[in-house]
Amino acid sequence: MAGLQLMIPEHGAFALGELNPVLSFGRASSNQVVIPDPSLSRRHARLRWQDGAGLLEDLGSHNGTLLNGLRIKGLNAISPGDLITLGRVNIQVEEVPAVPPPVAEDPDSDSGSSIVMTLEQLKEFRGPGDDAQEAERLRRALHLIHVVSIELMREAPLDALLERLLAKLAHLLKPNRSAILLRESSGALIQAKARNAQGKSLGPLDLSRTMIEAALERREAMLVTDPKLDPRLAKADSLIRSGVTSVMTVPMEHEGQIVGLLYLDAKGNRAPFTAEDLQVVASLGHLAAARVQQARVSESLRRARLMEHELALARQIQERLLPDRAPSLKGFELFGHNRPCREVSGDLFGYFPRRDGRVWVVLADVAGKGMGAGLLMASFQAYLRAWAEDTDDPSALAARISAELARRTTTNRFITAFFMLLDPVSGQARCTSAGHNPIPIYRSAGPQEVLESMGFPLALFPGTPYGSVEVTLDPGDVMFLYTDGISEAESPEGLEFGMEGAANALCAQPGLPLEEMHRNLESALERHTQGAPLADDRTFVLVRRGA
Repeated sequence: MAGLQLMIPEHGAFALGELNPVLSFGRASSNQVVIPDPSLSRRHARLRWQDGAGLLEDLGSHNGTLLNGLRIKGLNAISPGDLITLGRVNIQVEEVPAVPPPVAEDPDSDSGSSIVMTLEQLKEFRGPGDDAQEAERLRRALHLIHVVSIELMREAPLDALLERLLAKLAHLLKPNRSAILLRESSGALIQAKARNAQGKSLGPLDLSRTMIEAALERREAMLVTDPKLDPRLAKADSLIRSGVTSVMTVPMEHEGQIVGLLYLDAKGNRAPFTAEDLQVVASLGHLAAARVQQARVSESLRRARLMEHELALARQIQERLLPDRAPSLKGFELFGHNRPCREVSGDLFGYFPRRDGRVWVVLADVAGKGMGAGLLMASFQAYLRAWAEDTDDPSALAARISAELARRTTTNRFITAFFMLLDPVSGQARCTSAGHNPIPIYRSAGPQEVLESMGFPLALFPGTPYGSVEVTLDPGDVMFLYTDGISEAESPEGLEFGMEGAANALCAQPGLPLEEMHRNLESALERHTQGAPLADDRTFVLVRRGA
């Protein structure tokens, strides 16, 4: 077996074999296959090609790796037909598809029913020779190219320009049907324009997969002068039944990138298309491809400027949601900080004082980043403000918020959160961790304690109960609430900062003001990452009982 092909929905196909012997999967950018799904760990799983076989291993992921529905341990052989599951992402294992050899027929030959020409061949000029009729056709074709070039340079909507291009081609070549199909950034082929001989718009055309693959995958123009005689179109029943006697597809190429294709077909009421027709259409396709790319770049810049403006406004709003200062509590110090990796953070911390003197201290992290995460976090905070006064049970508060968020968000969005109801008089705190990171308590007189998760992340499995724990903070004790942007901050070698790095930074000088402890933590993170850009939001809260 030469290798395997891994099909990942919304991410495409990836080859594993002698030329590509290792594929690692996860959220981190250091993986060969980056899948930004929150159900995956940063380094989730790895595939190796060894001795002619594929081997799968889990890299200590949080949600595990499944092979055909069973969680794996160690190395596991994979074969075509297997299903690999990473978190919520399914990967289908297939054989590497055989690539059909390109057709290499002489475009000058009149024999056969097909002509296949590469983009390089299409760019070669072919003169009319001594044939006066061909010379007239060439003159008309050059005039059309000149006219279309000017048309495509105009500042007009792309949709209208493509419509004009098909109209000009219809005037010169008299096709029965013509269409322009554009390739989206996802790889999907979308029919942008299609018309019949009378100039009326057409619905989706049923095109030959063979001809589409020739244009998009092998960068070949294809002209078939009799579909019934071409074995590659034997399955194109709709094409043959329609009475089409000649059909061509031409790649639309700009700077080495295929952005779409041009399609034309004809019936028996006109002579079959020629190799010269193919070259004319190819020339116009190149011009149209350049205009399509220009339009896409312009649109991307416009959207980027609009998004920057909207994100700046969103960040201003979000900053107002975060506390600008901690409440003054007798016998306690509080300090929190949020540093987003993008304009809008998916992290949140907050203090919610109650009338009885107790205060809720909450820290949360939405799966994902950007605007969607920020909007979900705003909803989370609204529920907190509405319900924090009504309950003194953090497990009940977590369950209620989880159920409400699940009703209002998609299944790939969830929140890890830590709830603490602190009584500053007694020093007691009731806590619930909803799928959040381990929370350390640095004791001034005794070993460090760690509060582990007490239930699933919010909105992931609504209706599931949460546990809670009661702790007492003694004088000098410090509790460190944080998001994984701190613990998972990586060095250039891929080593995580971890809880040990945080403990070394925070406990080196335990009597410092909390703001100075924050600066020590930031300095330690900068040394560890060597100033690399943030890969995730960094948020924390320090809670210390006075000595």
